Amino acid sequence: MKKILIITPKFPYPARGACEQDRAAGIEFFIKSGWEVRVITKIYGEEYKKDVSEANEKLGITIIPINYKYLTLSIGQKIKNIFLRLVMPWYWDGAAREYGDLNIKMALSEELKNFKPNLVWFDYTYLWPLYKQIKKQGIPIVTRSINFEPRHCLEEDSAFGLKYLKFFPKLLSEYLVSRWSDVIFAITPIEAILYRKLGAKQVVVMPLRGLKKYLEVPPILIRERSPLNVFFAGSTYNVAHNREALKFLLNQMIPEVERKMPGQFKFHIFGGKIPQSFSKYFNDNIIRYNYLSEEKFDENMNKMDIAIAPSLCGAGMQQKIFEPLTRGFPTIISARGLAGFPFNDNEHVLLANSAMDFVNSLDSLRDRKLREKLSCAARALSKKLFFTCNIEEVLPQN
Repeated sequence: MKKILIITPKFPYPARGACEQDRAAGIEFFIKSGWEVRVITKIYGEEYKKDVSEANEKLGITIIPINYKYLTLSIGQKIKNIFLRLVMPWYWDGAAREYGDLNIKMALSEELKNFKPNLVWFDYTYLWPLYKQIKKQGIPIVTRSINFEPRHCLEEDSAFGLKYLKFFPKLLSEYLVSRWSDVIFAITPIEAILYRKLGAKQVVVMPLRGLKKYLEVPPILIRERSPLNVFFAGSTYNVAHNREALKFLLNQMIPEVERKMPGQFKFHIFGGKIPQSFSKYFNDNIIRYNYLSEEKFDENMNKMDIAIAPSLCGAGMQQKIFEPLTRGFPTIISARGLAGFPFNDNEHVLLANSAMDFVNSLDSLRDRKLREKLSCAARALSKKLFFTCNIEEVLPQN
């Protein structure tokens, strides 16, 4: 039996957000494909070991949890750590520093010795401090990139100086991973190009793996009714690009829709940790749901008609854009958010940049025939792009 050791950041179960769903789907893919799977993962504290134990039992695999170290330091320890990082430039990327810790290196050494994997899979590029242990034993390394971290820093961090201080260490991390990985699975076509430019040996586009499940159920119904239910779903508004998109909707787009087409649309905002300062915008026509269980979320999706997904910043593949397309919703999207995937304007989606673009697109979607056309085309292309990913065909052999 083929053996794979998966090293992943924060334990992905329960799989609530897009990143957790992607990593959980990856673990489950290898189990279903007949691999013997072991997982080394980080947890925030001893109380999370219960989740690990439940996943061990449910999945039938061995999961080795390691407590985060550098996220739980005292103030004095944090100051000491900052000084240590100043004399170790390769750890200026704080996320990478966590994986230079002795505890996780010892856990990895133990698994390499006893489990003897045919392949080691890393979720995310900042885990590179562990790569040398594996390369010394000649075991192939595969890296799954969730986003190109330097670009993510430039677009997500608001502080001008801070974003550039983070940019260069992140770029170094991406360079090292590109050179040390036998295969890199990039999340979008645009980011695949960046890894090739950094000299990666083999780059394959692998979209969010959690999207497949939405293609295994029937698409949403296209109804003739008024008002139409329009939704925006950011997983959490702690994330800058989700927060900026919501601010754009509440401040600019929705007021103009209500001025121009009163009573024609009702707006639904899904996702957790909406800033308190946004509370003033919600009313009977703009409804907030906060975090919902998967069952409750699906139940509400069956009542929706149109998805809107402005993308003002952020790297990677934003699930708030692509999940509605796989579900078959007629969707209005910022062009930048497509990240190189070939969804065409007025064929699969409606593309919009300004607030008035979104308003005019919503106006056009009152036409049921247009909604039916976009729904069918988006669903068909999503099946082509996201339903299968021939992972095993491109994995290196050991």
